[in-house]
Amino acid sequence: METAGEESWRVRIVDEEPVELALYLRDSLALSDDVVPFVPSLAPSVPVTVPAGVDRNAVAGEWPGWWTDVLQWCRDQEKRGPEERHRSWPVTDIAPALAERPALRDALAVFKEPAEHYRSATRRGRARPTLLLNEVVTELEQELGRKAKPFHLVIMEVSLSEPMWAPLTPTLVLASTGFTDSEAAKPVLREALLPLA
Repeated sequence: METAGEESWRVRIVDEEPVELALYLRDSLALSDDVVPFVPSLAPSVPVTVPAGVDRNAVAGEWPGWWTDVLQWCRDQEKRGPEERHRSWPVTDIAPALAERPALRDALAVFKEPAEHYRSATRRGRARPTLLLNEVVTELEQELGRKAKPFHLVIMEVSLSEPMWAPLTPTLVLASTGFTDSEAAKPVLREALLPLA
């Protein structure tokens, strides 16, 4: 996690394991993705494989609803304490998000370790866009003629094959790694921050 900001404002850049695990599973099993928001494939790409004991068709039927639950968990986590957050974590056997999804539980048992190795490898050396965030907030403050009001924005980054910026709430965004530290991010950062500042 990286935090940019001053006393009056904070932008946290996080990577959430449930989000990355869900996308790893999707890409590994080559599941069709008819969900909103559309999320490009992971980068680097993962090999497509259907291990013994994994019912790909059943997982394909359960994955969209589970993905919705994973994103809802991300939206709600700021309201939860650490214990409730752990109990509701959508990638454990006891998670409410998996209670009615046995094929996904079986698939997660198989894919969790390779996904953790993949996640560890892709996180190495990630640059964090704190300078760009500071620049955008400074420009907004100059334009508004005052300091930014206190606000908190969370950007969940995932290493994806294409640029992505998808607001999930006014204070939570799903974005591709690399996009948030590019000049292309300035207009969308500005659009996200202006109502908060």
